[in-house]
Amino acid sequence: MEENIFSVIPMRTWRWLGVNEIKTDAAVEERTIDVADGETQHVVEIIDADDPIARRIKINVGAKARVEVTAIDINSADSAVELTIDLNGDDSSAEIESVYFGADVRKIDLNYVIKQIGRRTDAVMKVRGALTDRSEKNFRGTLDFQRGSKGSVGRESEEVVLLSDDVRNRSVPLMLSHEDDVDGHHAVSIGRLDEEKLFYLESRGLDRAQAERLIVEAAFAPVLERIDDETLRAELDEKIQRRLKN
Repeated sequence: MEENIFSVIPMRTWRWLGVNEIKTDAAVEERTIDVADGETQHVVEIIDADDPIARRIKINVGAKARVEVTAIDINSADSAVELTIDLNGDDSSAEIESVYFGADVRKIDLNYVIKQIGRRTDAVMKVRGALTDRSEKNFRGTLDFQRGSKGSVGRESEEVVLLSDDVRNRSVPLMLSHEDDVDGHHAVSIGRLDEEKLFYLESRGLDRAQAERLIVEAAFAPVLERIDDETLRAELDEKIQRRLKN
C-alpha cells in the first residue's frame, strides 16, 4: 500500500531531523470531540493491537471547560497518533498524560499539539516512554500560544528511557508564541536507567532485567492510575508487564 503524509508539525523545523512530516500506509481513524462550556471530559486513548495503527484526534474545548487525556501506546506494530487540542474558550484547560513502549523494530510517532487560543488557558503535556531492541520513536509536542491568548500558561515535558544501544529516539518539543503575556516551559530527559537505583534493587535480590522492568513499570504507573475502569487498568498493567518481560 502506498504511504501518504499523515501528520505535519505546525512549523517547519530542520529538514535533516526527518520529523517535519510523517507518512503511513495504515488506514487513518479520525475522531472529533467537543467539550462544551463549563464541562470536564476525560478521554482515554489506548493503542494495543497487532496491526499498524494511525489515529487523528481533534478536541475542541469551550470556555471554563477542561479536557484530560490519558494515552497509552503498547502496540506490537507501528503506530502514529496526531492529537490536536484547541483551547478556544477563555479559562479553558487541557492535560495530556501519555506513555509508550517500543520493542522489536516497531516505529512510534506522536504528534501532540495544544493550541492556546482563549485568554488565561492552561495546558499541561506529560509524556513518558521506554524503548528497547531496535525500536524507533518520534515525539513532536507543540504548545502554540496564539494571538489573543493573554495570561495563558503551558508546560510540556518528556522522559525517555533507553534500554538498548540500537534504539532511535527523536524528541522535538516546540513552543510557538504570538503573544507577549504568556508563560511557557518545556523539558526533555533522555537516558538510561539510573545505575544507583539498579544497584539498590539488585542488592535486594532482583536480577538486572527484573530491576529494569520494575523501574519502567513505576514510571508507567501514574498514567495507568488515571483509568477509572479497574478491569481495564488491570488488563493493561498485565500486558505492559508481559511486554517488558519479553
